[in-house]
Amino acid sequence: MGTQLESAAAVVGARRRGRRRSALRLVDVAARICLDRAGRTPHDVDLLVNAGLYHDRLIGEPALAAIIQDDIEANPEDPHPGGHGTFSFDVANGACGVPTVRRVGAGFRRAGPVRRAGVVASEADPGHRLSSRFPYQPAGAAILCTWEEGPGGLSDVRLATRPVDGGGLRGVVTRERRRNRLSIAEDEGFVRDASALAAEVAGELIDESSLVADDIDLLVANPLRPAFLDSVASGLGRAGERVIRVPGAADTHTAGLGIALEAAQRSPVWARASTILLVSAGAGLVAGAALLRPAG
Repeated sequence: MGTQLESAAAVVGARRRGRRRSALRLVDVAARICLDRAGRTPHDVDLLVNAGLYHDRLIGEPALAAIIQDDIEANPEDPHPGGHGTFSFDVANGACGVPTVRRVGAGFRRAGPVRRAGVVASEADPGHRLSSRFPYQPAGAAILCTWEEGPGGLSDVRLATRPVDGGGLRGVVTRERRRNRLSIAEDEGFVRDASALAAEVAGELIDESSLVADDIDLLVANPLRPAFLDSVASGLGRAGERVIRVPGAADTHTAGLGIALEAAQRSPVWARASTILLVSAGAGLVAGAALLRPAG
């Protein structure tokens, strides 16, 4: 039974009419668009997982996934005997949150009657002067996956970690003047190190799948920074034109893979692609890779 990608949706934007964009509102919109594109309703979602890190007002509890579930009305009430409910929770693994959710979701599928899962992520300045120079553009993304019988689907995610001095990329919440304060710092070599690990993990996955780089029709990667995409493509020996690039979205973070997937689905190559490589890398260092073989 393969994990099929039903749809992806993303909302990327800065301030609107002088008002700050909310991470929660952005992901709510993305989730609704994603379901509509798939011809599904919120009732159809068995599992909803939020992979975003930076919540409005730096909220820690309850899980943002539970709030999103309530906002989009995905079975918000407690399931009755014989009824249909939605289980929701957060997963925090930075830019690799979405591929991590794929591994977690597979475990739920094996353990119980979960057929359809929504994966969401978003980020925006938390507001109320709770951050110092928030570096990421407001963005929200949603991906809808289903488990179906038949060929194709998403392979198990291959994840790898590697320690680095200083952490490479760090988001830290400290207490200043009786309020929380978010600071994000990035080491100079982060993109270089992250892209090298991403290319290594992806290359191992390609080898294990008895493929070569030329078998990859599309490379969908996150972060969406040109330097990262160019380095991963070069490390895999892929031609640059096969890499999904999203103008204006280079400074997104946890939502990046969803943004890239939406762009990939709009690509003329998508309809005829037989093998698509998904790659993400983030702080830690951590990198993940998976192969997507569309059922059609």
